[in-house]
Amino acid sequence: MKTSFFQKIFTVLASVAGTAALLTSHTAQAAYPDRPIKVVVPYNAGGGTDVLSRAVATGMSAVLKDTVIVDNRPGASGMIGSDIVARSAPDGYTLVMTAADTHTINPHVYPNISYDAAKDFVAVAQVGYLPYAIVVNPELGVDTIQEYIALARKNPGKLTYASWGVGSSSHVAMEMLNVGESLDVLHVPFTGAAPAMTSIMGGQVDALFVPLSLAKPSADAGKVKLLGLAAPKRFAGAPDVPTLVEQGVNVVAAPWIGILAPAGSPKAALDTLSDAAQQAVKTEEVIKALTTGGLEISVRNSKDFADFLVEDYALWGDTVKAANIKAE
Repeated sequence: MKTSFFQKIFTVLASVAGTAALLTSHTAQAAYPDRPIKVVVPYNAGGGTDVLSRAVATGMSAVLKDTVIVDNRPGASGMIGSDIVARSAPDGYTLVMTAADTHTINPHVYPNISYDAAKDFVAVAQVGYLPYAIVVNPELGVDTIQEYIALARKNPGKLTYASWGVGSSSHVAMEMLNVGESLDVLHVPFTGAAPAMTSIMGGQVDALFVPLSLAKPSADAGKVKLLGLAAPKRFAGAPDVPTLVEQGVNVVAAPWIGILAPAGSPKAALDTLSDAAQQAVKTEEVIKALTTGGLEISVRNSKDFADFLVEDYALWGDTVKAANIKAE
């Protein structure tokens, strides 16, 4: 049976339509992002991590030519927002921008954490870290970290230190010092960084590890004594503040700030997001916002960030175990 003219035309048109559909599908897949991206911040609006996250999100929006929306989901030391992202569709449109607490500290502290920090997430990019400083009440009578250590050793169980909660980064950071220097200092937890700082300034508590952005203004005003920076290097915004390592104390407690996505997210989307984050933190506006917020810009791509998370998990975990820190 001969093929009719109309059958031939239909076959050609069908072939063309099929090719067009494939091309359209390929184009649609390549056009990421094609809708707004949501970045969950698992802390309160207006807080330190939120301010930094919004600056990075704004920079990423400009790079991606699409909207990056910040969605605050605070609670349970950042675990509520993190759990939301862990359970979100792995499509590249839901991310979490968070700090070390939720992924390399909390898993060691909370026995019933609802997500697996290693298996439920994939690294996108690190944008920096928060240099922590140790401050003491001026009336304590010490001017250096070595003098503080000597005083604590002479008075076991009598000095106190504040934190913004059991298992928080401020708590574990101080225990790095206590464990490393064999100090016996009493922990006094508060409900946030502000009341913890107030307790130091008022003399109710002796010492505290806190982000440099909070420590420096109070130190400059004479309300606290700043003894050193628990960071890998001096902060460019405060070059006169020496690190603890420089002073012979091997404590580096500098919680990272970074972006993660649900496990299984498309690699192409992750690469695009990682590149966008890295480009964003190179712009003058974002650099200014981040450094003003006390962040030391230290960028890692998805692979390097993933490798770093393994190391950081072990670092905080060793201290949590040694100090027997547990939260209910």
